[in-house]
Amino acid sequence: MAFDGNNNATKLNTRKRKFGEIKKAEKSNKFQMMFSNCILGLFNKATELSVLCKAKTALIITSPNNELYTCGYPNCDAIIQQFLTGKDTIEDSERKKQEEIVETLRLEYEAIGDKLKKLLEEEKNWQAINDEAEKSGSISSCWWNDPIDDMDLQSLEEFKISLEKLRLNLGSANDEKKLMSTLRS
Repeated sequence: MAFDGNNNATKLNTRKRKFGEIKKAEKSNKFQMMFSNCILGLFNKATELSVLCKAKTALIITSPNNELYTCGYPNCDAIIQQFLTGKDTIEDSERKKQEEIVETLRLEYEAIGDKLKKLLEEEKNWQAINDEAEKSGSISSCWWNDPIDDMDLQSLEEFKISLEKLRLNLGSANDEKKLMSTLRS
């Protein structure tokens, strides 16, 4: 109930959600697909709950065909053993190994991100140089813009080596300019 300005009660539009009648799936393939989707949803929610709450979870589901499906975080078998024996079976050394692996992967991820940033910066620099050369009209006469369709294999390999040398020379010149600018400031 809500009240308008005159203190008159007005009924809010509160529709109840009507669900269809729950029925057992008649076709076996449709049933199996529904069962698989439900299991995946349950496993995702259990894992999400474990991660968000830093809780240990184990989920065991038996299908109508008497097949077992298990999901656990961090390890289903260890959680079940802890439940049965009352002892934490995940040893500290194993935890430390897992933490070291995670830390190593995190550092690798950051290093890859840094490399990617540098490559993107180089690409922007190359694009700026290319745009400047196009504006000045000098790009059409550069040897690296020659068509490669008519080149034979030997010429293509030499062209590739020349491009690699050019890239190295430009990279070192760029690094030298950066170093000089940092020394001046």
